[in-house]
Formats: sequence, structure tokens, C-alpha cells
Amino acid sequence: MNDESVLPIDDQFARRALAALNQSAVAIAGELDVDKVLQLIVDAARDLAGARYAALAVGDWRATGQSNVHRFVYSGMTRDEARAVAHWPRGEGLLGAVIYDQKVIRVDDVAADRRSQGFPAGHPTMTSFLGVPIVGAGETYGNLYLADKMGAASFSEGDEVLIQLLAAHAAVAIQNARLYAELERLAVLEERTRIGMDLH
Repeated sequence: MNDESVLPIDDQFARRALAALNQSAVAIAGELDVDKVLQLIVDAARDLAGARYAALAVGDWRATGQSNVHRFVYSGMTRDEARAVAHWPRGEGLLGAVIYDQKVIRVDDVAADRRSQGFPAGHPTMTSFLGVPIVGAGETYGNLYLADKMGAASFSEGDEVLIQLLAAHAAVAIQNARLYAELERLAVLEERTRIGMDLH
């Protein structure tokens, strides 16, 4: 009999969840392309929390109440389903509340929440919701959104803790990928400058 078999069910679940989180964090940390990092994060979040849908919004959040979502990465929809959505979120409703409050939001029914502003045309209807900001070193790198917990009516406190831990790893991975991209850009500029000087 192994040690895991004598653990209480909650402890066994926690151990498996943390092992899955560690596996996801290692995979994310090993990638340096920003777009691939974002997709790995959103896929890992959906898998870890058992959500039907997941998304990650990256943008400029302004104190004026305006937002500019310039990257929106999704998981759980096919490309055809995604194309059918009239427009991507603009930082309003529950998603906007996560953006501006920079706090975790977990609700059982999106439509019943006073902050909800409905869904754009073509957007799948979603019920349960979990939103977690990705913050590191005093900077917001994005916001994770999960919807429709599979096999349950709502996301649990355990799901919330797990996704917050993933978000902490995600912040470091995004920062590293951005730094790597900047170093590559500087290396290209330096090489162009060197070639230009050689030609003269």
C-alpha cells in the first residue's frame, strides 16, 4: 500500500492538484515565445480548474475607466465558434470588474450578478465564473477568466487557490518571455547597426 492511498480524500486531491500545477508551471516556464506562453497558461488554467472555457486578456488598464484589450487568448472553443462571436470583451461587466478591482471574483451565475452586462452576439452562454488577475512585481500582466465548471454548479475555493498559484507562476513566465523578446529585438538592432558601420 502506497502512502497516497492512506491519505484522506481531500489530501489526495490536493496532492494531485499540486502535482498538476507543478507540471503546468514547468511547461510554461520552459517557453519563451510570449504568444505560446499565453496559450499554455490559459490551457493549463482550464485543465486545472475543470472549466469548459478559459480566456486570458492582456491590455492597458487606465484609471479613466477605459481599457484596451490588445490580446485575448481563449481555450475551450473551436476556431469556428470563436469567429462567430461578434467582438471580444472590451473590459466591461464581470471581466472589467476583475481588471479594475484587481481582485479574484468567483460567482455561481454570471447572469444573476449585478455587474454582468450580458454576452455579445454569437458568444456561448456561460454560468459559473472565476476571474483571477495575473500580477507580479507591482505590474498587471493580464487577467485569467474561467467559465462553466464541469461536473459542478460552481467553482470551489480550492479552484480559486489553485488558479491564483498558477497566476503567480504565469506572471514570472510572461515577464521572462517579454524580456527575452526585448533582448532579441536589441540583438537584431545591434547587428543592423554593426552591418551598417561595416558598409560605411
